[in-house]
Amino acid sequence: MSAAGESSGNARKSATGSTTLTRACVLLRAVSTVFPTGGSLSNIAREVGMNTATAHRLLTALAGEGLLTFDPYAKTYHIGFDLLRMAESAQEVAPDLRLRHALQPVLGRIAARTEDYTYLSIRANRDAVCIDVAEGTYPVTANTLVAGSRRPLGIGAAAVALLAALPEREASRVMELNAPRYPRYSGITREEVEQWLDQAREQGYSVNEGRIVPEVSAVGVAFSEPGSADYAAISVASVTSRMSEARRREVLAIIREEVGNWRRGQE
Repeated sequence: MSAAGESSGNARKSATGSTTLTRACVLLRAVSTVFPTGGSLSNIAREVGMNTATAHRLLTALAGEGLLTFDPYAKTYHIGFDLLRMAESAQEVAPDLRLRHALQPVLGRIAARTEDYTYLSIRANRDAVCIDVAEGTYPVTANTLVAGSRRPLGIGAAAVALLAALPEREASRVMELNAPRYPRYSGITREEVEQWLDQAREQGYSVNEGRIVPEVSAVGVAFSEPGSADYAAISVASVTSRMSEARRREVLAIIREEVGNWRRGQE
């Protein structure tokens, strides 16, 4: 039997006759093996030999604690951002978390000035991962992401901005690989993503006009990290009725001003 087969077999033994904690750990390990696409409830339960009801209960609890995240559109589970926070305490080799800490004041100022939820996202392979969120103060909230939320590059304002930052050949490769995943998000097609990508490259920013979550619109701006070839993106989401063309320009100006000030401070 291969090492992978032994691991799978051991997982099944642990899952069938062990404590709740052990079963939860088995599920965490199973989810970690399905990067970056995530795993559905049925697939994860089958992999570890656990009945679906028990797996659902434990996966929901793990997501509630921030150790996993659940994508309600793709119906898939992913490793949660809180696990990365734990890893950071053991080693200082997590550049995405260092970036998160460095940009927290920037996100806070953007959220305060726009009054809307503000997100920081990075690229992780074929996905955009939200690594921080700053809460807005506007009475009608449009919060659609939490730290750790993962979407395919091309789905959402930040994900389109990050896709547009890639060289054309690399962006085409990513879209080709992600194309089967796009329809899980409100029926979005690759052709739509290509159109958004062209617009983002032409305008220098991305726009999502309620295509994923009805009545929630967002704008996103990608920027390179000082001294690095990597890109991050900041996006701001609001109810569509509030995100007029004039307000969109205002929000974009705020994002660019705050990011520009931060970048100059890093040089």
